[in-house]
Amino acid sequence: MRNGMIVAMVTLIVAATFAPALAVERDEAPSSTPPTARAHLEQGVDYGRRGRWDLAVASYREAARMQPSFVEAWSNLGHAYRKLKQYPQALDAYQRALALRPDYAPAHEYIGRAYVAMGNRERAMEHYETLNRLDPQLARGLLRAIQTNDADAEDWY
Repeated sequence: MRNGMIVAMVTLIVAATFAPALAVERDEAPSSTPPTARAHLEQGVDYGRRGRWDLAVASYREAARMQPSFVEAWSNLGHAYRKLKQYPQALDAYQRALALRPDYAPAHEYIGRAYVAMGNRERAMEHYETLNRLDPQLARGLLRAIQTNDADAEDWY
């Protein structure tokens, strides 16, 4: 009986000594929180800066899927599709961004550049005029793209 008490006391002492350390290790484990729509957008921007437009498309699509009202995700998705020369998909993404926020200047710039790439100067000019009212600095870059017939003239990527 005495041996049983000694074993029980040793067990309690060991548990009291090591339990706090085990609890700290468990609390310090990395979180398994799923990525947010913003994280997917930022990942897409990073892929775009590296010229990985296919991966950027996937990231932006996931951001838009997670948050369908995410204007920046739709606009950037259009940009990535334009870089891949997938113009119908680019136009669709830009139009979704503009349906959500008609005064979103980057979407007007990007859709104007898509029209330049497609050879539709008239539609590009329509977006230039709107963009010039919203953001004259962005409009200057789009105007240069229209004038030089180069969708990527003064592009930020």
